[in-house]
Amino acid sequence: MVQARCPHPNARLTPRGRRDMVRAVLEDGWTIEAAAERWQVDAKTVRKWRDRWLAEGDAGLKDRSSRPRSCPWATPVPLRQRVIELRAQHRWGAAHIGHEVGLAASTTQKILAAAGQGRLDRGDRATAEPVRRYQRDRPGELVHVDVKKLAAIPSGGGWRLNGRGPGKHRGHSGAGYRFLHTAIDDRTRLVYSEILDDEQGLTSARFWQRAHAHFAALGITVERVLTDNGTNYRSRHFAQAVAASGAAHKRTRPYRPQTNGKVERFHRILLEEWAYLRAWTSETERAAGYAGFCHFYNHHRSHGSLGWSTPTATLTALAGDNVPGTHT
Repeated sequence: MVQARCPHPNARLTPRGRRDMVRAVLEDGWTIEAAAERWQVDAKTVRKWRDRWLAEGDAGLKDRSSRPRSCPWATPVPLRQRVIELRAQHRWGAAHIGHEVGLAASTTQKILAAAGQGRLDRGDRATAEPVRRYQRDRPGELVHVDVKKLAAIPSGGGWRLNGRGPGKHRGHSGAGYRFLHTAIDDRTRLVYSEILDDEQGLTSARFWQRAHAHFAALGITVERVLTDNGTNYRSRHFAQAVAASGAAHKRTRPYRPQTNGKVERFHRILLEEWAYLRAWTSETERAAGYAGFCHFYNHHRSHGSLGWSTPTATLTALAGDNVPGTHT
């Protein structure tokens, strides 16, 4: 049987210690009682390891699992399968599924965890199927483009800086909104992003022209551009800009933002590591920190999806060089 645990190397009765004890009885002529006193165990323990060694050899001296071969009160297999089916069909939590099948929520959660479905975020939200991650083979093969809308910060700071105490305005500050236009390369995660005043078609088209020029300056030839179905990306201005850059324009399926997941993930990183990292005193101050963040993201922030490399280092490695030319 599989060894159940790994004993401490200096423990009294490791498999090596048991072997010494058995040999003392079988080869050196020690009595069971003498061996038990020497190794500070019960006589029954000595007999147990002696009999196992006689039956199985050294393999019999390893630890065994104490798990029973059968458990009469275990949840029946059909019921366990029903729990997993309900999770896949409805994305319900353990309490809801337990109510439907007549099991305790704790039991239901254990069944889901054993099946690798203990967390709802482990599967695709739309299909409940395991998440299938992909990565293009070469830089520029696919560039994700999207817009993130953020509330602007009024002069003197917003509620994160000044709080929401009694008598303070709880509605919109009147400072308006800012729009983060982002283009990110699928293979290297290199990003080009700007903070602009709107998300109109013409604005998006001009942003793409600058993003395309940025990628071209890095030696990246953009082949395809992936966007959602926003009106700005369905405009003739954007279509003309993409066509002029020599790239093909692809759009995601409706209500499937995960298709454009790499730029969606970048925007989440923005919120955590830039937009809400500190209490900014003004929109100007926050915008001034954005260029520094984008530089940090491209040149210094390691990515697990890149083997903990940086986007710039990944691009350079794919080009056959070990040191990024633009690294600072």
